[in-house]
Amino acid sequence: MANDDYVNRLTTLQNDVLEILRTFESIQENIRPGTTAASQARLVSVVGDTFHRFEAGFAALTPPAAMTQAHQPLCNAIRELNTAFDLIMSKPGPEWTLAFLHSRSAFCRGLYGLYELRDRLSIIATHFILDGATAPVPGTSGKATGFIQRKRTDECSDYTLYIPEDYSPDRPLPLIVALHGGYGQGAEYIWTWLRPARSRGYAVLAPKSFDVTWDMSVPSADTRSILRMLDEVRSEYAIDAARIYLTGLSDGGIFTYIMGLEQSHLFRGLAPVAGALHPVVDPMLRRGLGKDTPMFVVHGVHDFIFPVAFTRQTCKLLKDIGYNVTYEELPEWGHAYPYSINERMVLPWFESLLAKA
Repeated sequence: MANDDYVNRLTTLQNDVLEILRTFESIQENIRPGTTAASQARLVSVVGDTFHRFEAGFAALTPPAAMTQAHQPLCNAIRELNTAFDLIMSKPGPEWTLAFLHSRSAFCRGLYGLYELRDRLSIIATHFILDGATAPVPGTSGKATGFIQRKRTDECSDYTLYIPEDYSPDRPLPLIVALHGGYGQGAEYIWTWLRPARSRGYAVLAPKSFDVTWDMSVPSADTRSILRMLDEVRSEYAIDAARIYLTGLSDGGIFTYIMGLEQSHLFRGLAPVAGALHPVVDPMLRRGLGKDTPMFVVHGVHDFIFPVAFTRQTCKLLKDIGYNVTYEELPEWGHAYPYSINERMVLPWFESLLAKA
């Protein structure tokens, strides 16, 4: 009877947490000035008393044998989500942006904890795969798979790598290099790519900039850092050199233009999201660097960091001087995390490109 009670409460908890994860993501993707109070109200309506019930009626339970090792890590992950909730519920004002960033960090810590337990949490596990897709079955390559964290060295910054769990060296992986925005972290930004990569068999490399944002110069320390990361990854895993893609959000979008043009021979396609064209690329454009590398530019009409008018001008300029640019303008989007954008737009565009000769 005790086991039945635990299983029933765990099922209820998983369903509640799944809705909380989905709502957090939606808010993170659609937040913009003036929407904070509405987003908080929406989150409150979804969370309800979930965290209170968790502490009062689940955390202290004695788990059945199958959950003995997983119970405490699960509780730790749920508490990280509770921390994320408390932070995002901070009073709107000048300090709220900082609270939002700390909330995002706690949310991602919770996600990492839940991901490690996905084999025990069948309901929550559906959050980590696209609808209709099948989760990769762990292979026998002997290589580390899933999330791999690498620490900063003198030669390169820290980075997070995702390798599909069914990795086999006889099937080289396409690789997405995903660049975070200003004040971001690769270990957090990679979550905007986890579902599509895991569902479609892509590796993801999510670097951290050396400083709080990317070095907007040519050549740059961050470019050298990422090149070093690519060398490391390609030395350890079978990577399809004809299908390496570069994308980034905000400042990461700016750096996608910079590094993507400078090192265009490496990339099959470039996808700057909510970014801008930096003046440092002007000499490269005049020389025609990267004209054979397609670009997919995504921007929101309500972008409050980089006005959409500038991006329209950028795309027209690039097309006028012979660059292969596809532009997708989002009438309802602002400047935030691109979960569904990566899933519905960027990855399908990458997959529409023939492998690089």
